[in-house]
Amino acid sequence: MELVELIILIAVAITFSNILAKIIPTVPIFFIQIFFGILVGLSSYGRTLNFRPEIFLVLIIAPLLFREGEHADLPVIFKNFGTILSLAFGGVLVTLVAVGITLHTLMPTIPLAACMAFGAALGPTDAVAVSSITKSLKIPPRVMRILEGEGLLNDASGVTAFQFATIALVTGSFSIWQGSWRLLFASVGGALVGIVVVWGKRKLIRLIEQLSAQDVTAYLLIELLLPFVAYVFSEIIGVSGIIAAVVAGVMQATGRQKVTLFQAELANVSTATWNTIVFTLNGLVFIFLGIEISQVFSPIWESDVYANWLLLLVIVAVTIILFFIRFIFLLLLNLFSAKKSKAKSWQEILLLTFGGVKGTVSLATIFILPTSLHGELFPQRSVLLFLTAGVILLSLIISLVVLPQISDGEAEVPVDEKGLAILSEVKEELKVDQLDETLTENEQIALKAVIQTYENRMWDIYTVAMTESERQEVQEIQALIIGIERDGLDESFRRHEIDGNTYRFYSRFIANFQHSVGQQILSFLAFWLLVVRRIIRVILHPKLFFERRQNAPKQMQPNDLNQIKKVYLRNTKLIKQSLSSLDGVYDEKIIAHFLEQRQNMMGQLELNDFMAAVMIRQDPAYIKEMLRGYYLERKVIDLFETAGTITTFAANEYRRKVNLLESYAMGQTGNLPRVPFFRKI
Repeated sequence: MELVELIILIAVAITFSNILAKIIPTVPIFFIQIFFGILVGLSSYGRTLNFRPEIFLVLIIAPLLFREGEHADLPVIFKNFGTILSLAFGGVLVTLVAVGITLHTLMPTIPLAACMAFGAALGPTDAVAVSSITKSLKIPPRVMRILEGEGLLNDASGVTAFQFATIALVTGSFSIWQGSWRLLFASVGGALVGIVVVWGKRKLIRLIEQLSAQDVTAYLLIELLLPFVAYVFSEIIGVSGIIAAVVAGVMQATGRQKVTLFQAELANVSTATWNTIVFTLNGLVFIFLGIEISQVFSPIWESDVYANWLLLLVIVAVTIILFFIRFIFLLLLNLFSAKKSKAKSWQEILLLTFGGVKGTVSLATIFILPTSLHGELFPQRSVLLFLTAGVILLSLIISLVVLPQISDGEAEVPVDEKGLAILSEVKEELKVDQLDETLTENEQIALKAVIQTYENRMWDIYTVAMTESERQEVQEIQALIIGIERDGLDESFRRHEIDGNTYRFYSRFIANFQHSVGQQILSFLAFWLLVVRRIIRVILHPKLFFERRQNAPKQMQPNDLNQIKKVYLRNTKLIKQSLSSLDGVYDEKIIAHFLEQRQNMMGQLELNDFMAAVMIRQDPAYIKEMLRGYYLERKVIDLFETAGTITTFAANEYRRKVNLLESYAMGQTGNLPRVPFFRKI
């Protein structure tokens, strides 16, 4: 039962790490996961947890590297093959030797083979960690492609080198020539196994198709089994299971796929499943890092075997050696290339140097160290785990601090002008539809709401193109508006200026707006304004909270609308005053957008259309007009593609988005209420 509870606890930790990463986007998710891992490790469940190295290899490293191989951009890798190959193999070898000798010099009691294994574990770079750090930075595409390609290859080379160093540690002997031959045999043999496994999978799929037994679940399970089959079979015959998993992933991605509805459904399910698995496995590694830190920190720190200053010195020295060796290696490679200006070359070298952070694979690899040697406990294993954790953390912190300073600033996404043009054309077509005198009053209101939806989508395109800081400003202003709306509504109710019906109607409007904000990635300040203030409000005014929980009436009465107008007008004045006072704090264009949006809402309210436009979104007439909008959107995309305004690739991407929106809209039709939410006043 304890194992089940531990699994649930770790699953909860991974889930909440993802949520917190969205709330606090400035903090990389792996730091949050390490923190949660420490908390788990300090619990009674974590203290009894023991890691089995072979399970770590087959259940975590193999599927992670398989997926990396499946996502490998082979043309890009071949384009930068010289640099990537040098870093992936030459860089790992140099790192292994330099770090191993450094550690053995500072801590001579640790066997040289164990020191070399430590160096091999710190050879691979973590592309996921780099992406997390640089997601909001402007990094040249070539640098990111090199880091991703290097990450794919040096994961395999680093783990394979680590395995041979571990063999030398266990057996006590090692021959450079014998080791080189075994490494070559293991690498080539592993690659062949990966190819054979994928070939066998394709034959099996073909047999299933001939038997007319196609099934998405079965196909997905077969794909999920590939890295495990490749790894286990390779280990049985004595070749590299890691390289087999990587090659299997590459081969899996290179196969030709038929364009059928079945394949499309399989691709969607497979992508979603693999994304979840990869995120979970990466999270597991950093959770385990936190658990391991909590388990080994006190014993190592309080031990008399190694002085604490020596442990810190080793962590700092090894981290410096890692970056220094990488810098020198890249500098030598750059001497053979004169393709770029000196300034650009220096920037590229520095970005590649500090982009070589250590993470998932390094940590997962060091866990493979045997717990015993020659029938006795391996006493230095805990020390090596502690040092690895320290080096990983320090390298992540250094990169987190240095990369923003040497990059070209915040990442900027160009505004999708073509997408804006498509949505604008659809909006104009819908405005023409409004002139149709045969439309019912309900259909007119639905049409206005659909037009508003397209205007919101156009604003979303602008939002996506904003920098991280600009997006946070938008979210914080939205959270501020919601806070003012809530406070104004509660104050009106406490003063008995509105009744319970009006209070619940207006609360529903605020809830709809808050839901749209909640679907975005909130900054920490926005989260504070939305959630913490709401908790305080519930504690101070529980009566208002329970009043809001009651069901609103089905229809709005004339008196309700008059009361809503008064509350909305008062809140609008407060919001305008608040936004005007923020000039110089937030971007003027963003503030102007919200002021204009508020003014438009006031106009709708004066025409008695505002609440109707909110409530109509639950009406079948709204779904009908939305489907009309999607039809027009496809039509405009076709016209733009035919005219050469957009490429076929771009047109297909726009169509994919329309299909997703339409599928979601159709899925909502079964959840619509059977009675109207309002009647026209």
